[in-house]
Amino acid sequence: MKDKKNRRREKFLNSPFQKKMLLLIFIAAIVPSGIVTICLYYIIFNLLAAQLGIPEAIAYNLLPVARKVNIIILTTLPISLIIIWGIAVELSHRIAGPIFRLEKELDRVISGEQKTPLVLRKKDELKPLTEKINKIISKK
Repeated sequence: MKDKKNRRREKFLNSPFQKKMLLLIFIAAIVPSGIVTICLYYIIFNLLAAQLGIPEAIAYNLLPVARKVNIIILTTLPISLIIIWGIAVELSHRIAGPIFRLEKELDRVISGEQKTPLVLRKKDELKPLTEKINKIISKK
């Protein structure tokens, strides 16, 4: 069995709350990326094609541009999504981690195993909630 200190170092807590947060953040990254991609293709094919007006010239001039845009999108999008995923995991861990810990600690308080105040890590969120829970625990 893992040491209690090492449990919190795991970024994925397998909690439904963290999964929902990760999905929300990831979708929030993918949707704007898709919109930007569509806008790039609109600019390339619609606006430039309207300026050129000749079908042969459109194909001759637009295909190299479209290839370059494809290369840029195919290289930068995965890198951007990986960076966003890493940030999302860290942020969700700072929120879902304390919730997970509070649930476990409150179970111990309810069962009478623990009477000491709850302590979160420096970078964790939800400290005001933890302080209020500690006030309730100290009144017992």
